[in-house]
Amino acid sequence: MVNLGMESNPVEERLKQLFHKKNWLLAFDRDGTLAPFTVDPAASKVPPETVRALSELATLPNVHVAIVSARPIPFLKNDFGDAPLTLAGNYGMEILFADSEQRTLQVGDHHRESIAHLRSRLERLVPPSTRAILEDHELTICLHYHLTPPDLMPEIEAAVREAYFEIPHLRIRRLQTSIEFMPDFDWDKGLGLANVAEHFGLAGDEVKETFFMFAGDSEADEPGFSYVLKRGGIAVRVGKHWTGKPDYLCDNPDNTGHLIERLLKVRKKDLQAK
Repeated sequence: MVNLGMESNPVEERLKQLFHKKNWLLAFDRDGTLAPFTVDPAASKVPPETVRALSELATLPNVHVAIVSARPIPFLKNDFGDAPLTLAGNYGMEILFADSEQRTLQVGDHHRESIAHLRSRLERLVPPSTRAILEDHELTICLHYHLTPPDLMPEIEAAVREAYFEIPHLRIRRLQTSIEFMPDFDWDKGLGLANVAEHFGLAGDEVKETFFMFAGDSEADEPGFSYVLKRGGIAVRVGKHWTGKPDYLCDNPDNTGHLIERLLKVRKKDLQAK
């Protein structure tokens, strides 16, 4: 694993080759990648200097910047405002492209109805004493239990079983300190990235002319890593918990911000030289 903040000849040579590609598609997870984790997930913020650098990158010729996050688009809009970024919320099940005002959806009304039904049941069944935090992302739901005392976890599990029972069109995914409820069909960040690339004409013959990069911090980001690596790009793993991965490392969201600043400087310098 190589730290992008460190000078290393093999790494620098590979980056130089990719930096000079005609097109750039840079994609980033949000939480733990651009923004630090907080006790209250709703309080997490992307640093303003990171927003500024991403926005400036996205205004450069042939550079496309996407945020591919579990968060919903309205939440991402609060982060990035009118910055010309593509916002792929709910793992890319909804996408607001930088050149559009209308989001595209991969889910049907029946999925959204099931999520709404589940939310109302969870609100009723999860005891306040558990200190669980329920996040409604419209197309998905995340139940956080990082504040729940261990002796109250059985109450969380019982509430989840009862709330989820016999609601159609949904599936559960268990994460380290949360439970996600999602539409019952195969979808991931790699598919979301594929939609973004296709929208901007970066599929087919343009792949070899494109620098692909995806930065993420968790298992849910693996499909995004796979997508860019299969296209000769760079997977940037954020955090100190990765082991045995032949990819690039940023220790924390601050380092991701430094990487973005570096990308901005390199692209501007390359354009000025042409």
